[in-house]
Formats: sequence, C-alpha cells, structure tokens
Amino acid sequence: MSEIRRDPITGRTVVYVPGRVARPNEHRVAPPGTSAGSDCPFCEGNESRTPPELAATAPPDRRANGRGWQVRTIPNRFPTVTNERGEPSSSEEAGPFFPRAAFGFHEVVIESPDHAPMLPHLPREQVARILRMCRDRVRNLSGLEGVGSVTLFENAGPESGGTLWHPHCQLVATAGLTPSLREEIEGAAQYDRRGEVRCAFEEVVNEEIRDGSRRMFASPEFVAFAPFASAYPYEMRLQPSRHSPSFAKASDAELEWLADRLPALLRALLAVTPNASYNFVVRSPAGTSDIGERYHWHLDVYPRVVRPDGFDLGSGLHVNPVLPEVASGELRAALGTKL
Repeated sequence: MSEIRRDPITGRTVVYVPGRVARPNEHRVAPPGTSAGSDCPFCEGNESRTPPELAATAPPDRRANGRGWQVRTIPNRFPTVTNERGEPSSSEEAGPFFPRAAFGFHEVVIESPDHAPMLPHLPREQVARILRMCRDRVRNLSGLEGVGSVTLFENAGPESGGTLWHPHCQLVATAGLTPSLREEIEGAAQYDRRGEVRCAFEEVVNEEIRDGSRRMFASPEFVAFAPFASAYPYEMRLQPSRHSPSFAKASDAELEWLADRLPALLRALLAVTPNASYNFVVRSPAGTSDIGERYHWHLDVYPRVVRPDGFDLGSGLHVNPVLPEVASGELRAALGTKL
C-alpha cells in the first residue's frame, strides 16, 4: 500500500511505494576505481596541475603547493559560481528575467593525498582533519562580502554528479540564501508560530528520539536518524544537539563525534546498498540575522540508489520505495546497534 508523508518543517511531500523497489533495473552502478592516479590532478605530486591552494593542513616546514600535505583546499577549476559581479549588458536587460553573472565562490577540499580509499574508509584522525578544514573554510567564506549562504557537499560515485574518484568535497558560497536553505528557514519560522517552540529542528529531533523507530544514534552531542519524510531511500540526517545556525560554529567536540560516526554510517549504507553513490550536504547561512538564527545546521546524506522518473519530475512529488523505518532498521543492523 502506498503512503503519503509531509516533512514537518519544509512541507515537502513524499509518496512511499514499498513494492517499487522490486522493479527491474538495467542501470546498475559500477563500483569505483581504486587505481593510483598518475593522471589525477588531486593526487600528491600533481599539485602544479591544480589552481594554487587556498589552505592546507600540513607540517609547518612544508612549502606551499608542494608535497607533504594532509588536506588541501583549492579553487574549483570549473566553478558553478564566480566572484565576478555581472551587470546587464543594456538597459533592455535590466529586468529580473534576464541573465546576470552568478556571484559566489567555489572551492574543493581534497581529502587525502592518496587516490583511495574514500572517506568512509579513511582513518578517523584524517576525517577529523577534513572536517576541521571544512569548518574553517565555511567560516572564511561566510565572512566574505556579498555571501549569504555556504553549501558544503560531497559527490561520491557516478550517480551523485561526481566526476573524479579521488576523495574530495566542495563548498559553494552564494549571494543570498539558496532555495533549499530558505525553504528550511521559512518552514522553521512557520513551525515556530504554531506553538511555543524555541527551535523547530530540535523539536523534530525530540520527537524522533521519543518515537525511536527511525533513529540510528543518539548521544549528548548528536542524533542520527532517517527523516520521517525521507525523499531518498536510506536518507540520513545527523544533527548536533547544541543549537547553532552554521557549521562554521561547530565545536571541536562535535567534529570529533562526526569524525567517528559519519564514516560508520556511510559504511553501513554501503553494506546495505553495495557500491551506492551518495551525496552529503551541510547548509549554512552567513551572518547573524534573526531569520538565520532560527536555523539549526545538520548534515544530510542522500543515497542515489533510484533515479527520478517522469512522474517525480512532472508532479513535484518525491517517490521513495523504502520506508524510513525499514531503512533505519537495516542501517542499525549493519551498524550492530539497537534502539
């Protein structure tokens, strides 16, 4: 039997069709390649093939743009947005429907000097270095003039939009709030008006803890769960317990927790759905406006194990063949944890 659910904050509607998972699928995902990258611009020794680095985690005596780094941040050679502000080419193009330059900053965080393994299998301390670098870059980008929001994300696998196997994540800083961030912030504001709620995101987590059926982890620092209205099979959310609107304000203790649990959750995902592509995303508003303070940052994992079809695209409804209660149960079993 199909079921419709609505996200309590954004209002996003998802249709659950459990039988749909049995549909035949000739579009299987190929496993990632692990060969060393003499042709990979992100591998150690190929630093001259990338733009000059913006930051690096490395010994103090290491020379910039040389070998010996642990984590390295560079500008994206093929940026989604650029830090050039465009102006209309004529008065006829001054209206809102004509193109202007997409202002912003696009960076790549290279997660390891080695071509493999991917983040779920990196040593814990290396994951902590990556997360500290990402937090520092979100802080830096959030402080730049004209930046309204920063999106941190990783594309892992061919179905994720990724084009290089070398482990890396990316940051895109844009003017104003991105549509997804605005949707969440405005949804939280609407949710707050329905009652005496300090933070809509914390209220949702409290309900998830009380219910328990979609929870994978709960600790004083973080909660990990499959959202009630997950749009993707095996979707996961990791949310810090401490209220904070931006990943830029994540504490060292929170990053240490993430360094331990995020790879474990991703390994569990890959155990349940072998060779699956996935994205993880962290959205952060820049600045300290009242509306931004309503936000509570979180990390979302979106497995890319099904493709949207014409109905999904034409209706605006997400169709998910795996109920989150089922997904979380399978992930807990892979983790070896209980409710």
